[in-house]
Amino acid sequence: MTNRTAKQLLRILIFGAAAVLLISCGTSEMSPPERKVMIVGIDGLEWDVMGPMLERGELPNFARVLSEGAWGEIRSLDVLESPVIWTSIATGKGPDKHGITGFAKHRAGAEPTPVTSNVRRVKALWNIMGERGLTVGVIGWLATWPAEEVHGYLVSSYFNYGWRPGSDGERGRYTWPEELTSELADVRVMADEISDETVREFLTSEPGDTDAEQARLRALRTAIATDETTRRAALRLYEERPTSLFAVYFRGVDGPSHMFWTDAYPESGPEGGQPGTEYLAEVVARYYLYMDDVLGDFVALADDQTTLVLTSDHGHSGPKNRGGVYHWGIAMHDPTGVIALWGPDIVPGTQLDAPSVLDVTPTLLTLLGLPVADDMDGRVLTEAIDPSFLESYPVTTIPSYEEGVADPGEDPVESPVDDEVRERLRSLGYIE
Repeated sequence: MTNRTAKQLLRILIFGAAAVLLISCGTSEMSPPERKVMIVGIDGLEWDVMGPMLERGELPNFARVLSEGAWGEIRSLDVLESPVIWTSIATGKGPDKHGITGFAKHRAGAEPTPVTSNVRRVKALWNIMGERGLTVGVIGWLATWPAEEVHGYLVSSYFNYGWRPGSDGERGRYTWPEELTSELADVRVMADEISDETVREFLTSEPGDTDAEQARLRALRTAIATDETTRRAALRLYEERPTSLFAVYFRGVDGPSHMFWTDAYPESGPEGGQPGTEYLAEVVARYYLYMDDVLGDFVALADDQTTLVLTSDHGHSGPKNRGGVYHWGIAMHDPTGVIALWGPDIVPGTQLDAPSVLDVTPTLLTLLGLPVADDMDGRVLTEAIDPSFLESYPVTTIPSYEEGVADPGEDPVESPVDDEVRERLRSLGYIE
């Protein structure tokens, strides 16, 4: 199924709901907007997987956000490496400005050093909001280790790794404030804590017991444990420490898509897939079911003052066959993904006009009544926003948010979990 077909299907699915909502929803004049925004980032969401599942009614929470909100096929960057894209989503700027250009920095004769937060040269949405007195909560966003000081809290991208801190000072770098690391220790889920029963929910039949098969199941356990840790940390903090901005990143369907795509779609891989792996044929689809359940948690928590943005960084496909040679890893990333906006100031049923990953930050700034910087590369998705809101709070601009900010160092810093990070990047084909 093509992206065009998926989009046509979605139009059919949402038409009835959108028509009812457009009749019933109005916006009265407001005092200065006391709004909140929630970003739920799910790495690798793909329309061609979602479309048939939406048609079958299997993704009720995705369907609700799409049908009651504005949606589109989000355009990614030329560089389809996730830390680059997620940093652009959070800043409204491309890598030439924000400074993060890949998963890692490579040096001759040395192991690649995974990219870290100090490489970023510009302010993220959470910095901009915090400087204006608005509280922020950030969970798991890529390239946020070491955790920076924010007006609220930040759980860095390395919280999910199996760190074994050697000192309180080292442990504190995983979160801001530092004590949050120990406060959240009980939400961390390790791969070996994922039960066989849970794993079977993703399988179509009993797996084999060979070393190769068990290794693939360990990779699935790790994916589940990672997202479940993020889910538990995010839900606890959202309820216990409310903020004006809440941004949570899930590794989501990206890893399972890399690992199990040719089991689900054997025709996309060499020689028609791997024989004997039929029990893995539904892992990708069932991971979408899991992420739909996760999304439902946050939809249920969003109040009538909150705009929720659901976004991926890119889409997915099988390995690319180039001249008879199959390319995996980043070659499996497609340049379009999924975006939806849902909330009190969003026009339901709107199809967004060629939205880009660079548009998220400018749009959210506008919904919060803050100016957009002229040096941001994205635009405000005005077609998604209720005209009466824009009449009361029109888009305003300033030259930049960067005055007086010194660029951080350009080299990533080593971390206690670099070996584990490199192992994961290699397992997905992101680095050699």
